[in-house]
Amino acid sequence: MVQNENHRIRPGLLTFLCVLSFIGSGLAAVSNFFVYFNHAIVLEMIEQESFEGLGFDLGIFGRINRSYFLISAFLQVISFNGVRLMWNLRQAGFHLYAISQLLILIVSTIYIYKPEDVFPMFDLVLATLFILLYLRFRDRMD
Repeated sequence: MVQNENHRIRPGLLTFLCVLSFIGSGLAAVSNFFVYFNHAIVLEMIEQESFEGLGFDLGIFGRINRSYFLISAFLQVISFNGVRLMWNLRQAGFHLYAISQLLILIVSTIYIYKPEDVFPMFDLVLATLFILLYLRFRDRMD
């Protein structure tokens, strides 16, 4: 258990979840901003098959509207701030995090999964798992 600046004890599992979410939301925000601001360059590199050695089909980037990356980046920033508030044991952080994660699922479904005719099962399970785990600690937050 870790104490925060208010001398309340933050459970170890909550600390672990927050660290994972800081990493996930932070990297996702940075990468989405990067792709948004460098969209033409990224598409050009994909067309030149610069990433062919990775073994991924990155052609999907060409089918995703550029605005998706900006919307997603801002939602990840909101998610990051929600985690920061939960780190400080603030209940508003849970609400920010949960709403932003649900909006991320909706936005990705609209821009990516629906046009590709795929169900975002992994994203849904991961978001649900984290929201439910954070919900366990909501009573410890004010």
